[in-house]
Amino acid sequence: MSQNLDDERFYVFDWDAVFDVDDYLHFYEDTLRAERTDHQVDVLVSHLGMMPGMRVLDLGCGHGRHAFELARRGFDVVGIDRTEGFVELARSEAEAARLPVDYRVADLRSLDEDASFDRVLCLFDVFGLHRDDENLDVLRRITRALRPGGKLCLDVRNRDWMVRALLPVTILQKGADLMIDRHVFDPLSGRLVDYRILVRDGRTREARFSVRLYHFTELRALLASVGLHVTEAFGTWDGDPIGLAHNRMILFAEKDG
Repeated sequence: MSQNLDDERFYVFDWDAVFDVDDYLHFYEDTLRAERTDHQVDVLVSHLGMMPGMRVLDLGCGHGRHAFELARRGFDVVGIDRTEGFVELARSEAEAARLPVDYRVADLRSLDEDASFDRVLCLFDVFGLHRDDENLDVLRRITRALRPGGKLCLDVRNRDWMVRALLPVTILQKGADLMIDRHVFDPLSGRLVDYRILVRDGRTREARFSVRLYHFTELRALLASVGLHVTEAFGTWDGDPIGLAHNRMILFAEKDG
């Protein structure tokens, strides 16, 4: 029996449920704290050769943890996120600190800038949420948004690690609340599908989503196809090499010409 190469089961994304602001921050609070935002910004500034005053675009900025820290260090930051609740939180924090961050509610796929930014950030699995043709188009839009010699940092999951270490079920407990994730990887589409169940305050709901996983060589070729060449790549924010021991790929790339 032949397999359906365009099986829609492996592209699912209940956006509003997955990115419900209250639930997301409730369950991911400890994870986000462990992400060591200050250290990550140190790495970005160093490896992207960033100087205060540069114009920086943070794609999928969420509630603004990287954009806020960059603005605090003197960068001219624009943060874009599709979820209005995250943008509202980010704006409130920036206003309270009197930091001039330009936060916008927008979809990555509608980015329409022409050589407007010195640096672009796309962190924490923001890239790969859409279909292959849309993901490629996002990279094209990023390239167009960068000024000549501009640079990108792309932070995604490592497909090799994920396929090797994937657990069929994971459970995150926060007090009496549970986030249960059932994982399925489809090798034909390259997508990891997550059938999520949230149990909070005695109520249960579902939030399904999927993300495209890439090999390093595949992602490097995609970047090259749109005029971005990879200059450095790491498996952790501490500079470890990409490999089977690390679940991340942090790529730094420069716009050709």
